[in-house]
Amino acid sequence: MTSERWMLAFDLGDETYCVGMERVANVVERGTLDRTDGGPKFLAGRMDLSDRVLRVVDLKRLFGVTTTVRHTGDIEEGEHVIAFGSRADGKVDAWLVDEVRDAVTVDTDDLLEANGLATHVEGVVTADGDQFVWVDAAAINDL
Repeated sequence: MTSERWMLAFDLGDETYCVGMERVANVVERGTLDRTDGGPKFLAGRMDLSDRVLRVVDLKRLFGVTTTVRHTGDIEEGEHVIAFGSRADGKVDAWLVDEVRDAVTVDTDDLLEANGLATHVEGVVTADGDQFVWVDAAAINDL
């Protein structure tokens, strides 16, 4: 029996990642990040989206793909913000990523162990011959 899941694929640097589509509320291509005082180094800032304020995590910084983190400014070409549904406390989490790809269907029964980022990923999955690092949204959004 296969356990298929619908995933949103995205890039961070040269690596391709994915997250469960059931968690994704929006993908934003334009907007401005506002500075936040304090907080973890991987926090890119806050962003207003309709009637919600997004807490935006810079995944490249969190995963060590870059050492530079942005705290203000417009979303640049080739960058996207993946916004998630509101939590029970009303907070909305979002991630700053590079290019967002198409949604893919993966078979989670074929999950491979990921090395190095175990606290932030479920593992590695394959779709259409390509491998994707499956990001653990709950683990990151709880940071």
